[in-house]
Amino acid sequence: MKTAVSVPIAAAAVLLLALAPAAHAQNLDEPRVGLPPLQYNFSPPGARSLAMGASFIGLADDATASESNPAGLTILNRPEVSAHFRASSFDNEAPNTVTGFGFSTFNERLASPSFFSVVYPWKSAAVSLYYQRAADFRNHSFFEGILEGGSPNYDQAETRFRVENAGLSAAVELGSKVSVGGSLRLSRVTLDSVQRATLPDFGFLTRIQGEVNDTQTEVTFNAGLLFKPVSKVSLGAVYKKGGDFGFQQSDSISVVANDIEEEFRDTRDARVTIPDTYGAGLAFRPTDRWVIAADVVRILYSDSDAGPENLNLYQVAGEGGREALEDATEFHLGTEYAWSVGNARVVSMRGGFYPDPDHDGLAGLDSDAVHVTFGGGVVVLNRLQVDAALSLADHLKEGLISFVVRF
Repeated sequence: MKTAVSVPIAAAAVLLLALAPAAHAQNLDEPRVGLPPLQYNFSPPGARSLAMGASFIGLADDATASESNPAGLTILNRPEVSAHFRASSFDNEAPNTVTGFGFSTFNERLASPSFFSVVYPWKSAAVSLYYQRAADFRNHSFFEGILEGGSPNYDQAETRFRVENAGLSAAVELGSKVSVGGSLRLSRVTLDSVQRATLPDFGFLTRIQGEVNDTQTEVTFNAGLLFKPVSKVSLGAVYKKGGDFGFQQSDSISVVANDIEEEFRDTRDARVTIPDTYGAGLAFRPTDRWVIAADVVRILYSDSDAGPENLNLYQVAGEGGREALEDATEFHLGTEYAWSVGNARVVSMRGGFYPDPDHDGLAGLDSDAVHVTFGGGVVVLNRLQVDAALSLADHLKEGLISFVVRF
């Protein structure tokens, strides 16, 4: 829907947005801003796998295999219920969009469920129902300045982004060495985002805003393979379909001149594409107590690149501007050592690391990081298992705790 706006003021507003380097370092081609930068989480959902450098494709021997590699569900030989919870503290660095120079850091803290599942094995097969919080991201920034004449100039951005999967997994053994499995997921993406900017120049005061507040669902899937050539080695492979989600963004521009304000509103399609991923993993057991796991994961970030025609506020007005998203490869390495304490308990210690490549879409920022992970767990009477993990990186501190009850 559009409200009336006079042709001279509308033309002046567009001209202002195109010719306002004094207010912003980069040019605005249109009186609107695109979707904000989003962060995804492709790590396995469990505390045990996270502690081992988020490497689990070749191991896949607990209920989180529904997401990591569903073929591994055939390893489970008893029904079980699991629950996992995550807490995160992360620093989001954003370019100053008022001055066009420099960067500031804004902290966010979140706590949420990570994964719930029920697994039922039967002979050489297994099925699982599960819920996963695949991404839980929040970001905000605020920059302000004073114009000549004392008028305030401010830019503001706020984002809340969530990806949830409700899935049904099934796996079956094909002989003694090979298992295959897959998960059919109902993926729900929630996006609550607003970007506001004030652009004063030529005697006008212009405000632009782009806002999305919507939830969309799509059917997605993953599929996996697990191969055990010998007792001490297992190899895995997995493919995950991310999904393409369509939203409606509300755009507005208001122009104030000579104490008269006029506003233009419109809506447009905006798409969020979660990248597809595929990977392979190896698990090696030198002894009965010790396991080493390594994964290689390819993430198709280019699928989610909005392109130069749909820039967000940071890319339009921040130092460096836009950087195209490129596909990236992650390498995960971790280990676990377990030992018995009496006849009733098994205790485990774990550690690992993995790199997270730059994928923020901003040329002025380099957000790549190396995550160092560690944790431990205890199994009591082979019925109750409790695991905890920490992942530490320059801009992210993440903790995960999980509980498993076997019947």
